[in-house]
Amino acid sequence: MELSVNEKLKLAKKGNRKASAAGKVQTRERRPSAAAGRSFARRCASLVKEQRARFYIMRRCVVMLICWRDLA
Repeated sequence: MELSVNEKLKLAKKGNRKASAAGKVQTRERRPSAAAGRSFARRCASLVKEQRARFYIMRRCVVMLICWRDLA
């Protein structure tokens, strides 16, 4: 049973429940590029934080080894 394009549009309009109590259709414009930009920035910030932590640990280990060598 194949539906025509008009029947599909009618079904789609019936299923649309975005009307508010006043009868106005609420439309929200989503900007995928803005959302993707935020997630990209968040990922970059997370990677920077992780790298800073790794460098901190490496620096502490090097200082510890240098001090241990001087005292031995």
